[in-house]
Amino acid sequence: MAREYRYADAVRLLGGDDPAVRALDTVLGVATLGLWDLIDAKGELIRVGNDLLGRWRDWRAGKEWRGRTDRIEAAHTILVLTAFFEALDGIELPFSARELRMSKSEQVTLLRGVDLGSPVCPSPQLPFEEAKSVILVRYERLRGALRSFAEGLSLWERLQEHQREWVFDSSLATAAIRRYEDGYRRLAMDVPEFGFWSAMVEHQATRARLADLARLLDGLAPARAQDAQLAALGKLHQAALRRPVAETGDVPAGLALPSLGDAYVTPRFRSGRPERAEDPSQEAWWSEREVRDGLPRFLAGYLTSPEAGRTPLMVLGQPGAGKSVLTKVLAARLPADFVPVRVPLRDVAAGADVQEQIEQAVYQLSGERLHWPDLARAADGALPVVILDGFDELLQATGVRQSDYLAKVARFQQRELDAGRAVAVIVTSRTAVADRVDYPEGSLVTRLEPFDLEEIEQWLEVWNHANAAYFDEAGLRPLSMEVARAQRNLAEQPLLLLMLALYDAYGNALRRNLADRIGEAELYERLMRAFAERELEKSHPRERIPALVEKELLLLGIVAFAMFNRGRQWATAAEVDADVEALRLSARRPTSLATPLTAGEQAFGRFFFVHQAQATRDGGEILQTYEFLHATFGEFLIARLIGRLLDDMVVQESRLVVEEVSDGMLGTLLSWSTLSTRPPVITFLRESADPAWRGLATRLFALADLRDQLAHPGYRPWTAGPARRNAYYTANLLKVALACDPARLLWSRVRPGHEDPFTEWRRFALLWRSQLANEEWDSLTRVVRATSVGGAADVGGPADLELALDTGSTWDLTPMDTSWIAPPDTGAYLRARQGVLFSFLPHETLFLHALEPVLGAALSWNGGKSLLREILEILVLRGPNEDGRARSYLALAEYVHYLSDHVITEAVIRAIAGDMATLRESQVSEVVDEVSRGSIAGQRLMSRILRLHSR
Repeated sequence: MAREYRYADAVRLLGGDDPAVRALDTVLGVATLGLWDLIDAKGELIRVGNDLLGRWRDWRAGKEWRGRTDRIEAAHTILVLTAFFEALDGIELPFSARELRMSKSEQVTLLRGVDLGSPVCPSPQLPFEEAKSVILVRYERLRGALRSFAEGLSLWERLQEHQREWVFDSSLATAAIRRYEDGYRRLAMDVPEFGFWSAMVEHQATRARLADLARLLDGLAPARAQDAQLAALGKLHQAALRRPVAETGDVPAGLALPSLGDAYVTPRFRSGRPERAEDPSQEAWWSEREVRDGLPRFLAGYLTSPEAGRTPLMVLGQPGAGKSVLTKVLAARLPADFVPVRVPLRDVAAGADVQEQIEQAVYQLSGERLHWPDLARAADGALPVVILDGFDELLQATGVRQSDYLAKVARFQQRELDAGRAVAVIVTSRTAVADRVDYPEGSLVTRLEPFDLEEIEQWLEVWNHANAAYFDEAGLRPLSMEVARAQRNLAEQPLLLLMLALYDAYGNALRRNLADRIGEAELYERLMRAFAERELEKSHPRERIPALVEKELLLLGIVAFAMFNRGRQWATAAEVDADVEALRLSARRPTSLATPLTAGEQAFGRFFFVHQAQATRDGGEILQTYEFLHATFGEFLIARLIGRLLDDMVVQESRLVVEEVSDGMLGTLLSWSTLSTRPPVITFLRESADPAWRGLATRLFALADLRDQLAHPGYRPWTAGPARRNAYYTANLLKVALACDPARLLWSRVRPGHEDPFTEWRRFALLWRSQLANEEWDSLTRVVRATSVGGAADVGGPADLELALDTGSTWDLTPMDTSWIAPPDTGAYLRARQGVLFSFLPHETLFLHALEPVLGAALSWNGGKSLLREILEILVLRGPNEDGRARSYLALAEYVHYLSDHVITEAVIRAIAGDMATLRESQVSEVVDEVSRGSIAGQRLMSRILRLHSR
């Protein structure tokens, strides 16, 4: 939040000590300028303000960050009020200023609620145009107070009407905002901070690079001799720019990984300030904020603004988006006016406070013990910038609630500010966990955006230039935009773009895949096999590689299920090890004299597309979690493992004569979460399915009720009873059966031997609804479509249900099929109502509550439609043309005896009467004859309709 400055405070802070200002500061006792004094002394105030603003070299000077930013903020306060004084001085009034005198008490009463000080500053998050709008509102309030002041004086009575109209009218605020903008632009040319806050800095290129940050910030303060220890820290941070862009040993001989300094591409971003109860982890929150270029200018604006020393900046992004790389580049690029300290949170004690974490990081980087107060004092007025990288790793690896972490950071900043040691703090985290922290008031949150095509092309230029010699010698073609664009969902994340480049560096594999027109599932299969093969070839004979690769991918599939079945995008090392042991897979392997690798370490240690998070407990214990750099990797591995297990079971089933096939591992893995919550899993299954899977899946469905327990009872991602596990398993088997064959699937084939398929389907639907979580149930109803078929009008034979997948469906608003429903008796509504109330079903309760006034007799049934449906169609004119409307009116002939005294009869009569003019004469006659025929009630009803129609 901005510091509160009275006008006189701002003047004194900039070195002004004018008697006029001192007098005005005491007029009302405290803080507020009186309107008479403002008008009477405006000339002096303009002189003082312009004099101070013109001496910008004096008040901007100084090497101490806090004093410099305070003076710049005070200068903005003076600019805002000076612009208003100048506009006020430029207007003509039909009376003398001397006639505007008021007593002190009258001025206090008039000014109550009018804020004359603390004008808002433009900032990285408050664009200049928005700041102008806020200041214009303040000018309008000042103008309004002046006009109210004048209206309360006796002189107002003698003014003519046309004179009153232009006394302190809206042109005053408009002139003031013009003068403010002109003054701000002049200051922005001389004072860089004003330019940073309003983005009024030059653009040397369409896309600024983070290397420009040093150019933007360099020279803000006088040159200083840097402390030797801090200089060493700076050199260590800068060394990161010379290292390869990523740490990986999976590089063919002769291939060069560009340096971080050369390869880093500055991404686009969004930013915002979350209010209380808002959730920056949700895409909907970010969709309301514009995508912006110019991250260097944004960071320069933040680091030169007073708010940098008061609240932390949170930087969010997806795995592989470049958050940690950004922190390395930022720490290396900041000039000598700043003292960066990068703190990888994965390497410091998770339970330590912020100061201890900083001190640990400094020791790990430099080998020197440096206490924070000593470091802050050694900065000698430069702004320390602490970069806490990987807040999400603290959350995931420790499992400890850290919702107050940013509040602790803000308290640390406030303590340092009070001690005269201002410090800026930047925190990075995955977007997905941004809802698990409380944001201090005024916190700024930024999200790094995926690469667009221009940024992908910029990265490829660096990659291809660095490896031009390798491509020539190996007879390969550079990685082109055409090839990268074909995998844009991966290429838009910087780390995954590097993965694609490495994959293509082996024989142009990615280009060949594009030429082969392979599907996404086959691409992922080739990618993962290629990385696994190259890693395994380092330590195993070639003839063993295929079998070992299959084991590696099996283990990765188990890890993907560990995440999926726990409803997360990550899993801890302990969870992975427990799952592997419960499934009776090999959990460890010897590694000479070193500590044996756990299953999680084996699964993830060799794969480029896996992110390993870690945190360190106070005792030195390292806690690890694993996450795929792109969620689609895990979804592919889930589908792949399901497919491999089904293949094995098909072979097993073909060899058995008497015994039934065992669904051991498949039944265990599919009993904890529903596949419909991850539509890509179903898409991958459809792409790689074997039609033989359908018969197997339907047979397993038929046997599901006979399963007493899991084949692997030790596998328990969470606590769930037999009914819930059966619900998940059967729902997933149904989706597998539908995914592996495009032909329609009749429910009677899934549950043969049951007389009424609708009753049997309803039993399972209610099971799924009762046991699945709300979002899982919603996903199931979106993905699986059930349609009634049967009888002469369809396929002949008994009624049945036809099932199909509909992964791309939207809400279905086509008329509902009720042909399968038997005519309800008169108690149907009461029984339905009783069942809904008993079950506390929220959606059904809402529907019944909305329709209750017109239910009851209106539930009468005829030919597959209820009277209520006919009435509602008439009232809202659902028929697409006059023929459709006429059919609705004719249908009323069957219900006349119900309508004679029904509560909504009058509304129906008026609707029909008003609509008769839209029907053809023959249709009107037909409606009259049908409704009137055979009953006195019908004749009376039609008579009332015709009387209204004739009016």
